[in-house]
Amino acid sequence: MDAFRDSYSSSYRCSYHAFLSFRGQDTRKGFTDHLYRALELAGIHTFRDDDEIKRGEKIESELEKAIQESQVSIIVFSKDYASSRWCLNELLKIVERRNTDRRHVVLPVFYDVDPSNVRKQSGSFAEAFARHEKRFSTEEMDKVELWRRALRDVASLGGMVLGDRYEGQFIQDIVEEIRNNLDHAALDVAPFLVGMDYRVIRLNMWLQDGSNDVGVAVICGMGGIGKSTIAKAAYNRNFDRFQGSSFLADIRESSEQPNGVVRLQRKLLSNIQKGKAKKVYNMDEGTIRIKQAVGYKKVLIVLDDVSNRDQLNAILGMREWLHPGSKIIITTRHEHLLNAHEVFKKFMVQELDEDKSLELFSWHAFRQSHPVEGYKELSRHVVKHCGGLPLALQVLGSSLSGKSVEVWQSALQKLDVIPNDKIQKVLRISFDSLQDDHDKNLFLHIASFFTGKKMDYTSTMLDSLKFYTRIGIENLVDRCLVKIQWPNRLVMHQLVRDMAMEVIRKESPDDPGKRSRVLQKDASNILRKLSGTENVKGLMLNLACKRALVGSDKKRCHDEDYDGNCSRRRRLGFFAWKPISFSSTNSASASNETDFEAEAFRRMHNLELLMLNNINVRGSYEEFPKSLICLSWRGFHLKSVPENFYLENLVVLDMRNSSLQHVWNGIRFLPRLKILNLSHSHGLRTTPNFSGLPNLERLILEHCINLVEVDESVGFLEKLLVLNLGGCKNLMKLPILRSVRDLDLSGCSKLVLGANTTATTDHLQSTASYQH
Repeated sequence: MDAFRDSYSSSYRCSYHAFLSFRGQDTRKGFTDHLYRALELAGIHTFRDDDEIKRGEKIESELEKAIQESQVSIIVFSKDYASSRWCLNELLKIVERRNTDRRHVVLPVFYDVDPSNVRKQSGSFAEAFARHEKRFSTEEMDKVELWRRALRDVASLGGMVLGDRYEGQFIQDIVEEIRNNLDHAALDVAPFLVGMDYRVIRLNMWLQDGSNDVGVAVICGMGGIGKSTIAKAAYNRNFDRFQGSSFLADIRESSEQPNGVVRLQRKLLSNIQKGKAKKVYNMDEGTIRIKQAVGYKKVLIVLDDVSNRDQLNAILGMREWLHPGSKIIITTRHEHLLNAHEVFKKFMVQELDEDKSLELFSWHAFRQSHPVEGYKELSRHVVKHCGGLPLALQVLGSSLSGKSVEVWQSALQKLDVIPNDKIQKVLRISFDSLQDDHDKNLFLHIASFFTGKKMDYTSTMLDSLKFYTRIGIENLVDRCLVKIQWPNRLVMHQLVRDMAMEVIRKESPDDPGKRSRVLQKDASNILRKLSGTENVKGLMLNLACKRALVGSDKKRCHDEDYDGNCSRRRRLGFFAWKPISFSSTNSASASNETDFEAEAFRRMHNLELLMLNNINVRGSYEEFPKSLICLSWRGFHLKSVPENFYLENLVVLDMRNSSLQHVWNGIRFLPRLKILNLSHSHGLRTTPNFSGLPNLERLILEHCINLVEVDESVGFLEKLLVLNLGGCKNLMKLPILRSVRDLDLSGCSKLVLGANTTATTDHLQSTASYQH
């Protein structure tokens, strides 16, 4: 609807996002109530008469005022709608509002009624109008004709039709239609928020208490209990009451990432300053800018999933900098994160009771508020074993949705032996429900190596590992094991990822070297002990950047993904206002030892995926397995790739931030290689000969600042589609390019194009906007 996108008329004060018109006797306690709550939890402030009008006020004038002060009117047409003269008069006010300002949007919702019955006044609408015409005198028939005309006009707008859809999905579609087009910064909140209302109300009361003190609230509870959901819902309801706001998610996970502190400082500054923040390259610089940014305006900051005292100390360390009336919300699994003597408001999130649990489970399993016939007792049995945990109810409900009674009974036999407090085992049921080993292995690979990564990069990597990635990810999304969130990144709830790690650990509880996937501390240990075996198919060891953030090296240690671009995503991590040291049982970054022996890889004959970050390997590279398909080695420390390093099976080679001065001597024949990323390799002056890379599709040399020329063999690569030379400020020579479609030459200030090259790049520059 284009009208959504127009700037709103300045002649009206917008007190509400939406006005909700409905026939109370038909839908007040059912559909309309669910729709209203879904709109509110999505941050769409909605007027409905029974909530907004105070007793004793003139109802008609208040309704008219609410219509005038709303950006959109939602009209719920039900079978008995036309029986109410009140509803029909309200409809006239809405149509009048739209006629005087065409930017006011009217969204008709047809609930168990055909749009043609509304438009033509047939069926139950004909019966209602027959009754009206009997009651009205001849002089009053003009009003009836106005009602008929209004119904015809509104029904002709199109709108949303329930049809044979599930009610829950229908409501989410309506919310999405409204939210996608309203201009506000609300967060995405999970559907079917059963049992959350009173919890959000308590937090709203605290946020709106009018205090001039800097307030801190802590939302505590076990993983998957709904802490983040409550914080998001409250944030959506209140962020526009503050002069600046920021929601910083996944603090625990992000704080373990390289440069996570700086990334989150950038995120916070960008949010508070509404996108006007300058780049931040180190924590000290970020600290100063944050102190300046939050001191002169009242702000709301949410810090989601704080896991240790160091993080919390950093948060409270900036409390005195905040403007009076500012609020901080912290979500955590740790009830005693704050000391008893500290001033804060604590909200303990308890499990859902049995009735609410059954309702939430039913929405996910049956797309309605109660179980379908024949599944009630089965559903109650599942709910009992979930122990009121919203995430477990969601995951199990989704995994059993659409399954036969026999499948449910089989699943319940498994549930009977799992105690309610073993949440990981409950989540494991969804993993076991995956149809084949392909999807199970895909899930474990994503959990281990690709959580938070872009879909296109992940697909390229996983496809090269012989996964059917797209259909596999769809299967995982269906079971709520992964989600795809803006901007097209794979995300996974931490409890689900913990479950995946437990699945991998159980492959060999006492010997990590015999597991299929080895990460971080375990990876460091098996490399140090030379205990890796042929069971290892994937290994990741990601150490914090060691280089000092000075001079030109500032840009070498910025936040980058493995996916080929300097990351500009707002990946969420932890920020500090003073230097804080972090530790984790699953992180190897606490160790200063970054040197390992090549011999450590000798027995890993089946290693296909290797991800290293700032790791130094000594010894003969002939020891590396010949099975490698994807190699990402950021911060590669040698000046050239050793000749005895077998790369012939590689599909992806990523050596960003390397110390390479020349990549390899002569011609290396890598027939399967599709992606080569050497960006931010500041010592690189020339590229290698590409003649042995006939299938290369992407060549990324971004910010190779000392690169002078690109080997002329690149012009003969028939499958090369993407060439990124952005920021190569000393590049002077570029050969003719025959197949490249996406070319980035931004910042190549010394590049002089010859006559032939100019003709070629004229074609390329027209497609240069398609960034990889």
